[in-house]
Amino acid sequence: MLHPPNLRGALQPVLLACLFLLSLAAHAQEKITVQLKWKHAFQFAGHYAALEKGFYKEAGLDVTLKEGGPETHFADELTSGNCQYAVALSSMVIHRNEGSPVVALAAILQHSPEVLLVPGASGINTPHQMAGKTVAVSPEDTPALLAMFKNEGLAADAVKTIPYEFSPEKMLSGVIAGMGAYTINEPFLLRERGIPFRLLQPRDYGVDFYGDCLYTTEAEIRQHPARVRAFLDATLKGWQYAMSHREEIIDLLKSRYQCPISREGLHYEADEMARLMFSELIDIGHMNEGRWRHIGDTYVRLGMLPEGYSLDGFLYERDPKKDLSWLWWTLGGTMGSTFLLAALVLGLIRVNNRITNAERQAREAQAMLQTVINTIPVGVVWKDRQSRILGCNQVFADYAGFGSPQNARGLTSDRLPWQDAPETNDLSDDEVMDQGRSVLLSDKTFRTAGGNLRSFYQSKVPLRNDQGEIIGLLSVIEDITSLKMAESHQSRLKDRLIQSQKYESLHRLANGVCHHSNNILQALTSYAELARMQSPAGQTRDFMDGVLRESQRVAALNRVLLTCTGHGMHQFEDTSLRHFMEESLPTLKCCLPSSHLLEWQHQGPDVSIHADGESLRHLLINLLTNASEAAEGASTVHLRTGTVDCDVAYLQENHVDPAPPPGEYLYLDIADRGQGMSQEILGMVFDPFFSTKFTGRGLGMAAVLGIVKSHLGTIKIQSSPGEGTTVRVLLPVLKK
Repeated sequence: MLHPPNLRGALQPVLLACLFLLSLAAHAQEKITVQLKWKHAFQFAGHYAALEKGFYKEAGLDVTLKEGGPETHFADELTSGNCQYAVALSSMVIHRNEGSPVVALAAILQHSPEVLLVPGASGINTPHQMAGKTVAVSPEDTPALLAMFKNEGLAADAVKTIPYEFSPEKMLSGVIAGMGAYTINEPFLLRERGIPFRLLQPRDYGVDFYGDCLYTTEAEIRQHPARVRAFLDATLKGWQYAMSHREEIIDLLKSRYQCPISREGLHYEADEMARLMFSELIDIGHMNEGRWRHIGDTYVRLGMLPEGYSLDGFLYERDPKKDLSWLWWTLGGTMGSTFLLAALVLGLIRVNNRITNAERQAREAQAMLQTVINTIPVGVVWKDRQSRILGCNQVFADYAGFGSPQNARGLTSDRLPWQDAPETNDLSDDEVMDQGRSVLLSDKTFRTAGGNLRSFYQSKVPLRNDQGEIIGLLSVIEDITSLKMAESHQSRLKDRLIQSQKYESLHRLANGVCHHSNNILQALTSYAELARMQSPAGQTRDFMDGVLRESQRVAALNRVLLTCTGHGMHQFEDTSLRHFMEESLPTLKCCLPSSHLLEWQHQGPDVSIHADGESLRHLLINLLTNASEAAEGASTVHLRTGTVDCDVAYLQENHVDPAPPPGEYLYLDIADRGQGMSQEILGMVFDPFFSTKFTGRGLGMAAVLGIVKSHLGTIKIQSSPGEGTTVRVLLPVLKK
């Protein structure tokens, strides 16, 4: 092995000068202020470690850490000079395009901890269920949550936001439906209190931002470039130390910063920070322009950034290229031939370092590429000319049921575990590659490996090499099942609104007619009674008896119409189901023809409801009569009762507006095996005087609906042609 000559004597003046400069730097500490995003916690452990272990001091910096809060405006703090550096979210790119000269130095968290926290008993499982509700969020958290709502198809004003306040009491009482939160602390606080909750994470809905980024200003970089680099290096060094010495940093937080969070809470926060840093694959602080571009495009969809936004100057260049050739020429001229060997050795070292850095950057790029591809909220797959899968992301692997992208490589379309429903006018993969044409946003339906039908948008474009030759195909699929369901739900809501308005108009008309008719009937009956009393026995009195009988029939019809509108006379009392059924079964069986049997089955213990017994019997008689008439020949009509816990979603799909509140309900199921009904007929069964039987019938189901409404319940019907009908009446159970 060759050894360089002894350069000790030649480099001694240089070393002395360096020591002198370091000595001066050690005595000239530059004062700077760092604006934290929140109160002192493990969330900023890297800064505490850099202070405690002297990393800032070694860099010539005297650092002051300033706590933040929900109303802190970080861009204003930086540009006004109140601080030189700040920890904030990725929404600072919006302020950059509004004219604030802020610059991103590093991303501490590769995934944002922002989530929406909702009560566990709220029944809210998706962002779409937040429509019309109120959430408490801080201004910096709002964009990520709005982007999540936007991706779920909600309008910008569909969810009302109010200033952030950590108040589980308001959330549980219903004053607010949820809170913007960080996964690193608020979930632990709720678990400590024993409060059940659910997290809606923007990352699950295609919104994956950086979290806790370091920022400074263009002026700071221009005027103090060395200080910026020194601060960044010391901070990242502090983070590396903090994540390797968590217990030491927790002791420091409790003793020096009087952090009110418990040690268990700080340990939870440290573990969550490590998960979000993703440091096993990516260096702490790493940023990628493509990822920032994805974040910016998300803000464009929200209308917070213009389409022509720019990232120029926003990302800090940590390792700018420098031309050091003059140094080599100077050293070569002064040292002469004795330095040639040393230059060769240094050159070899530099080549080795470059190779090492290139390998590290290649690993980082490969890991980041896979992370980005897996983070894309749509399925991505690319194939060769033989339609063999070369690769895919995790979303596509989940859609196809592969488990991991590796299991998909080498497969062709005919070996996928799902079935493509037949479509028309769509180019096949071979046609896309042969003709060089693209297929964009084709509406497709796939049956997954589990047998479920899912709706997708599929786009296919040919892949070309540098010479323009087609070498394969790229396909992107986006699951729009929830969107289709939302569209269907909106359509049903519109139909129900129209139906409700129609019923309301009919009810007002029937109610007014009944009341005026009753007033006339009272006068008519009184006159008829007087005439009958003063008429001798004979034909005139018989005519008066006929008038009175027909008047009673009109009065009975009015009572039925009032029942249909929910204004009938009722005598409510606490009623035991078992006692009511034992008392009513003989009457109910008599309403059926002799060729039909009534079978009653009850599941669970006896329950009580607040009901009018006569109205409830009238309801069952109407439903049992319809069931027996629907069945041809000898048959059995089934009456099943029991209790069921109903959530909001289940109660929305009914024939009563507005839907009753969630809770425990008694169900009365009347099932027949008749010919069933089409969807068109189902939409009219509650219309007054509508009937599939002979003319003159048709108030039975309208009366049933009125009785159900007066009992604060609801009704659901399941029927299809040839498969019979099941009518379910739901009545609220009395609370013990």
